[in-house]
Amino acid sequence: MNSARFHAPLRSLVGLAVASLVIAAIIMLAPHPAAPQQAWQPPASYAVVSTVALDDGRTLRLWTGSSGWYVESLASGRHEAAVGATSGGAEHTVSETLGGLVGYLPTRDARTVVVGAPAGVRADVHAQMFLVPATAVDAVDDTVLLTSLDATGRTLARTTVEITGRE
Repeated sequence: MNSARFHAPLRSLVGLAVASLVIAAIIMLAPHPAAPQQAWQPPASYAVVSTVALDDGRTLRLWTGSSGWYVESLASGRHEAAVGATSGGAEHTVSETLGGLVGYLPTRDARTVVVGAPAGVRADVHAQMFLVPATAVDAVDDTVLLTSLDATGRTLARTTVEITGRE
């Protein structure tokens, strides 16, 4: 028996195994490009209903859907943060979040709300929700006057509401 014929295939198999291990090690140790970050999106049934510019150059967007709302903060058009909650109920609510005041009005016919004193900041109402900059009221105030208006500008309700989320 010729030992050269026996060792040639064995050397080929050993060489192939070593080459495979080297290639596998290179692949494992090589830096992998980061997966592209996907843009933030609320659940599929939500839509942007209001956009508010803040003094610091950021923008807030109010998203509403069948089960609640989200406020999204953008800087230079890029997503920074988002906060959301369920909406609804029999009470007026206002929360300070991400530099804005988001509120819920139980009055279904409300189309506009005046936030603050009678000459306060006006905001459109969408799905009984509104969004205004937090600067609509003084930073030391822990309550805010809300005046709900119908499509003709007639006052539907006027109430003072505690601002949740204020320190």
